[in-house]
Amino acid sequence: MFEKIVVATDGSDHANEALRVACDLAGKYDSSLHIVHTPQAVGDTLIVGYTAVPVPPTKEEMEKAGREVIGAAEAFLREAGLSDFTSELVSGDPAHAIVEEAKARKADLIVMGRRGLGSLSGLLVGSTTTKVSQLAPCAVLTVK
Repeated sequence: MFEKIVVATDGSDHANEALRVACDLAGKYDSSLHIVHTPQAVGDTLIVGYTAVPVPPTKEEMEKAGREVIGAAEAFLREAGLSDFTSELVSGDPAHAIVEEAKARKADLIVMGRRGLGSLSGLLVGSTTTKVSQLAPCAVLTVK
């Protein structure tokens, strides 16, 4: 039924539950899994006098944090006994990146958390999950 599953993660609790569900599905259907993560800058704030200035993380800091998220997901899959998986750290808009990975991998299913680490702007302009559901070339399973 599902030969190729793309699972999106941002390291949040919902994403971790999505990873668990994707792992279960992969075991049941003998599917290959592809983990995708798109690091997003949240940034810190530098206080200069009476002014607060946002300080975005460096590219190296973003990549390091992204590798940690991917590494944790890979470790989870290994502990669950799965070996048929790949992972990728991609840049850009998360929704578009996830959809492009699903297209490139000819995925049958995308599994992702219903909510992630998104910002308040995600609530105002639409969540990554909503965008993926609208743009996906395959079925999308959202996990709470």
